[in-house]
Amino acid sequence: MTSTDEQSTAAQGPSSPLDGVNDLIRSLGLDNPLATGAKAVDQARRSVDALIASMELFVQSMDNINQVASRVNRLLDDIEGPLRQTIPHVSGALSALQRLSEATSGLNDLARRLGPLGALFPQQKPSQDS
Repeated sequence: MTSTDEQSTAAQGPSSPLDGVNDLIRSLGLDNPLATGAKAVDQARRSVDALIASMELFVQSMDNINQVASRVNRLLDDIEGPLRQTIPHVSGALSALQRLSEATSGLNDLARRLGPLGALFPQQKPSQDS
């Protein structure tokens, strides 16, 4: 081998059996099935990564919802006992207010009906001290 042959071989790099197949595929105008397969594998990997990220976000959201539900349950446990003790007293107070309202309405009705009788009695004038 001459030095020019060695230089051209070194410039081309090491030759592999796939180089000839790649050249044949390119000359026929076909897509390289190895490149297409690599793209499909890469797309599948990205899809799996996106699915895993979505599942992690879903799990985190469920954890947050569980924490909120626990807080609401604790709050209801704290409030429920005092409310159960207070409600009968509030009901009794509302009932008493209703009875008082009925009594006041009866007194107003009585005063309205007795109003004409007031005209029969002399009106007292307030005394004026000079």
